Amino acid sequence: MKRNVSLEEISDGRLYGGNDMVKADCHGCEGCHACCTGMGNSVILDPYDAYRFQQGLGKGISQLFAEGMLELNVVDGIILPNLKMSGKGGRCAFLNEEGRCGIHESRPGLCRLFPLGRYYEDGEFKYFL
Repeated sequence: MKRNVSLEEISDGRLYGGNDMVKADCHGCEGCHACCTGMGNSVILDPYDAYRFQQGLGKGISQLFAEGMLELNVVDGIILPNLKMSGKGGRCAFLNEEGRCGIHESRPGLCRLFPLGRYYEDGEFKYFL
């Protein structure tokens, strides 16, 4: 999903290619869950995410929709499933009471890539932190 934002607003402004070595981590995450809040419908799920949910949670996608954990949205003219953000500040539905990921082992691919983002330009992309 493409968003029109200033790169300087969300990162240090540096771009990295596929051959660049970058130290990327969550800086000793202490559970502030800022990365899991206010994401709107941008955490789009792919078929492998559905497989991981089935294997790790023992629940199919249809059950997660019924439980209100997932929702459907139109992205670039296509109906796609995404994590539902709800409650105070638009929290991920899978955050537990302590603000930690309740599905960490089965989390979607986009969450696994964090803190990397993609910057698209001229039909190609680079990464940013």
